[in-house]
Amino acid sequence: MHWRTVHLILGGLGLLLFVLTGQYMQHAANVPELADTARLQYRSLHIYLLGACAANVFVGFYMSPADTLGKLRGLVSVGLLLSQLLLAVSFFIEAPAGTMERPIASIGLYLLFGAAALLVIAETVNRFKAG
Repeated sequence: MHWRTVHLILGGLGLLLFVLTGQYMQHAANVPELADTARLQYRSLHIYLLGACAANVFVGFYMSPADTLGKLRGLVSVGLLLSQLLLAVSFFIEAPAGTMERPIASIGLYLLFGAAALLVIAETVNRFKAG
C-alpha cells in the first residue's frame, strides 16, 4: 500500500470521526451546557482533529502514486499520521478531564507543525535541485 493511499484512507476516516465527535459533543457530552473552560477543551481539540485529518487528506491528494518518499518525506508522513492519532486520543481522554494540561494534544500539535515545516523544507530542496 502506498503512502498516498494510507493518507487518503486515514484522513478520510478521520474526517468521519470529526463529524461523529461533533455529534458526540452535542448529544452525549452536552458540551453546550458545560462551563466555558470545559467547552473550550472540547471545541479546541475538535478543531485540532479537523486540521490533522485535513492535512492527511491534502497530502494524500498531493502525492502521486508513483512518489518514492525519501527519508524526509517519510518522516512527514509518519508525523502527520501520528498527529491525527494523538489528537483523536486526546479528544476522548484529555477533554473530559477538563484541565488545561493536555500533553497528548501538545505532542500531536507539535508533530503537525513539524510535519508541515519538514514538507516545506523538502519541497524547497527539491525545487533548488531541479533548477
